[in-house]
Amino acid sequence: MIVTLSRKELSDCKQAATLRWQLARLSGVVNQRKDKGRTDQDLDMLGLMSELSVARIFNIKHNLFQMGVDDGSDMFLHNISIDVKSTFYPTGKLLFKSKASFKSDCAVLACKIAQNQINVAGFIPKKVFLAQAEQRDLGHGKGWMIEQSELMPLSMLWQVATEQKIKELNT
Repeated sequence: MIVTLSRKELSDCKQAATLRWQLARLSGVVNQRKDKGRTDQDLDMLGLMSELSVARIFNIKHNLFQMGVDDGSDMFLHNISIDVKSTFYPTGKLLFKSKASFKSDCAVLACKIAQNQINVAGFIPKKVFLAQAEQRDLGHGKGWMIEQSELMPLSMLWQVATEQKIKELNT
């Protein structure tokens, strides 16, 4: 699903990205960036654009200016924790450094396709990722990955969250 961000949303993402990387460096958080061709600003900007896009799709209130180290979850859809993973490549893969770093209930892949557009390609539950992911090196060290074609449609994630809500209402 393609999300087009407004000029205001892009401005907010840029401000939040600058704040995030500056605070991280001032706080002594070590940069773990593997892609030496991109800046901290580039990476944080992509991440925030991706998070905002996922939040818009699912109508989740999301604070771009939330500070602090996350616990592996970027947001929640009802009671389902989501880790939004981003790529600069329209055909990019969903990547984790290690299986242990997948801490949320599911991951959503967001791919940048234009300066103001993100394609939210799909999602995968943690259990499925752990069973199906392949370890490969794409030039920045080994990691675990899933192809976009193996992701599930976002409508399934929405359905699971809605079923959870209905079940809770009926108990």
